[in-house]
Amino acid sequence: MPELPEVETMRRNIERLLLGRTLSAYELRLPKLLRESPMASLDPLLGRTLVRVRRRAKVLSLEFDNDLTLAMHCKLSGQIVISAPALDPLMAGHPIPKLDDGNPNRTTHLIMDFTDGTVFYYNDLRQFGWARLGPAEAINEMVLGMGFGPEGIGDEQFVDQVLIEGFARRRIPVKAALLDQQLVAGLGNIYVDEALHKARIHPSTPANQVPLDRIPALREAVTWALDEGLKQGGARIVNLKAYPIDGFPAVHAREGERCPDCGATIIKVRVAQRGTYLCPVCQPLPEGVAPPPPAGQRKKTVDTDE
Repeated sequence: MPELPEVETMRRNIERLLLGRTLSAYELRLPKLLRESPMASLDPLLGRTLVRVRRRAKVLSLEFDNDLTLAMHCKLSGQIVISAPALDPLMAGHPIPKLDDGNPNRTTHLIMDFTDGTVFYYNDLRQFGWARLGPAEAINEMVLGMGFGPEGIGDEQFVDQVLIEGFARRRIPVKAALLDQQLVAGLGNIYVDEALHKARIHPSTPANQVPLDRIPALREAVTWALDEGLKQGGARIVNLKAYPIDGFPAVHAREGERCPDCGATIIKVRVAQRGTYLCPVCQPLPEGVAPPPPAGQRKKTVDTDE
């Protein structure tokens, strides 16, 4: 799933290439993309100019000059490609389809043409993503109603107390707690694995058992992981796995390799129903906590969030 760094990269690409451009035509190939949308057609955007691009958690908001906002969520496999005259296409989000496959392609569900020749493509292999068009105020209220927690990066409200209070009422694994968008917005599998490794916390540790003296390190590690992802324009995915650049990711998708900190072998287990990578030396399992199953074995996890 595209996580905060990938979605923020989408936002920056749109802002760079489409801000101030006027929509001249569009093709909606998958009508269900606008399911639950206040407006079921993008016709009101024709001839309108894009004036602002925002992001909250993993939701993009494209604001036009007629006080309408197009909100989009890429969900599991959404991808945005922007093709501008005299420039190489820019892609962000899910790695499939590859840019070499061309656009539009069989996964393309929305095409937006702008008057300067720039084209916006929304591709989605699994068709889980959604778009909603409506008055700016209504869309803003919709996003607010999703109950996102503070952003894991660039948000002054993301302080130690957020994790202290959020963990105190959760007995689920700390990895599952960090994946909860109502606790910290924008985190996903890759960046949680990296943050927990840097903070030296085992992903299976019950959230309410994370030592208080480890909270500052974990908060800093979350911000660090997201910042590293942003520097790369989102994690580079090769053969459906995060490919390390300059040592990041340090553990995610590196099963069988050496931990860059201690040299132990990185292992892959299943925590919170997710393939999870960790160093068993740097991230020892707390006493009394059941070891997670190997990644090849699926085990139902009951969320006892209380």
